[in-house]
Amino acid sequence: MTLPPIRLYSAAGRVEAVDGATAVTLGVFDGVHRGHQALLEQLVSLASSTGGGMKSLVVTLTSHPSFVLGRRTSEYWLDDPEEHERLLLAAGVHYVAELPFTAEVARLTACQMARLLHERLNMRALLLGYDSRFGSKADDDFDRLPHLASELGFYYDRGEPFLLEGEPISSSRIRSSLEEGRVEETQALLGRPYSLSGVVSHGRGVGHSLGFPTANIDLAGTRKMMPREGVYAVKVKSEQWKAGSLGMANLGPMPTFGIERPTLEVHLLGYDGDLYGQTVTVEFVHRLRDIMRFSSAEALQEQLAHDLKDCRQYE
Repeated sequence: MTLPPIRLYSAAGRVEAVDGATAVTLGVFDGVHRGHQALLEQLVSLASSTGGGMKSLVVTLTSHPSFVLGRRTSEYWLDDPEEHERLLLAAGVHYVAELPFTAEVARLTACQMARLLHERLNMRALLLGYDSRFGSKADDDFDRLPHLASELGFYYDRGEPFLLEGEPISSSRIRSSLEEGRVEETQALLGRPYSLSGVVSHGRGVGHSLGFPTANIDLAGTRKMMPREGVYAVKVKSEQWKAGSLGMANLGPMPTFGIERPTLEVHLLGYDGDLYGQTVTVEFVHRLRDIMRFSSAEALQEQLAHDLKDCRQYE
């Protein structure tokens, strides 16, 4: 009964071992949304309230269990790896432990996992989300965790749900909002705008020919879920624009020009420079409309002028 190698991080970077006893929570934490943030606040409070001063530690899985176990055919996340680690540490926890979720880990029961965390990470408190469950379904001993806590001498508790408009926040709720293009709702659930990052690369020059020059964002290799295709008001951030520059984005194909491969093209308002090779982050502010096929380039050009007026409302 073992765990695969765990990568352990603190705000200072990679570390080899924890320093002292830990208060632990465990989960995927996809998106590190406001519900997760509330649980992490409870964990930090729990760790600091103990007489011995435990360190707060998040064990996060590096793969979705549903993907590893074959219940999901694609593995798209609400954050990328660097963003995920940064957001967890930004919640104020002392450590982030990245645990690969493998078939072997999936066979561990909840109590076996808790014993290993007790041994490997000096766990002296375990705080789980209000609806969290883990461990093998074939030999389910999750409900015995309180007994194991008494046996090994660690504290065990459940966090409180974080509600928005009377409903708990969950990663599945955020995915639904993205699938429907409700990016304002997504922002409310995450506590920040939903974003995609990539390098500006050369496109086909379609936007330039219409009088709306665009930056083509290369999203190859991203693990993040795409919002619903459409035209969006966005904020673009880079090393150059920390506060963000307003833009109008086309996410998806460009059927008027026979381009079916989905792309992310962004027209930056009031900018006429060279962004090639730069990494930018596109934050989705508002969905303006569906992608449409126009009868001519002139008809599309006229629509883009209307879109631009709508977009300026979000300056």
